[in-house]
Amino acid sequence: MNRHTLPRALFSVLVAGAAAAQSAAALPPSSDTLPPVKAYVVDDATLAGLTGKYMGANMLVGLRIDVTSTLHNAHSGSAHASGTLQVRRNATGGFDVAVDTRSGAEAGAGGGPTPTGVVSGGRELQVNGIGQVAQIAGDRNALSNLTAINFTTELPGTAGFNGQMGSETTAGEMTARITFLDNGVNLDLSSPGANIGQYLSQAGAGSEGRIMQIGQIFGSDIAASNRLQLTLLSEQMSTQMINQQGIQQAMAGIIGL
Repeated sequence: MNRHTLPRALFSVLVAGAAAAQSAAALPPSSDTLPPVKAYVVDDATLAGLTGKYMGANMLVGLRIDVTSTLHNAHSGSAHASGTLQVRRNATGGFDVAVDTRSGAEAGAGGGPTPTGVVSGGRELQVNGIGQVAQIAGDRNALSNLTAINFTTELPGTAGFNGQMGSETTAGEMTARITFLDNGVNLDLSSPGANIGQYLSQAGAGSEGRIMQIGQIFGSDIAASNRLQLTLLSEQMSTQMINQQGIQQAMAGIIGL
């Protein structure tokens, strides 16, 4: 039986899906917007008990990652980036992959002093699992980091995905960049006074994979947000599987008596 822990199994699927997506044909672009992020509470006991397989069947058969970041400064400058990667195991044992990346930036009106502060240290943190970092200096700033995990038996459709593995936009000193490359996800927004980012990386030596959201603000009147939703597609259990599981639990209870 596969005994990989949940994070390692997830990032292995992510890496395989991203590699397959690089060679996928581009789909026609669309103006469809990404669905809103919803949060679902999952208790620690549920997460701790998942191992990648159950009753001889693959438990996790697909996943979807939605990332969105926004940044606004005091002079009407803005930057935003969003991306979605959906990976689903097909009947032949391979993966069906769809990807969409978008970015945008506006330089704003300018004027006012340029922030000269420096914020460091947050990006060097080594995290296994989920990490959220906020480093803020200045006045009247706002930052939010949200990571949500949802379990489902059906993934949303992929109509309107543009098939692009990366997108980058620059306007004046505002920059937005997102890529689904290099075995993970990298999203960066930057402007004078702020650096915003989201990063997903695969499991490596001594690591079970990382989800990192970071906001570094060293100006004033800056608003930024990071949102990430990880949707896990699990195999639907047949009546036979449910009956087998019930018998197994009953037998375990008898043995305990």
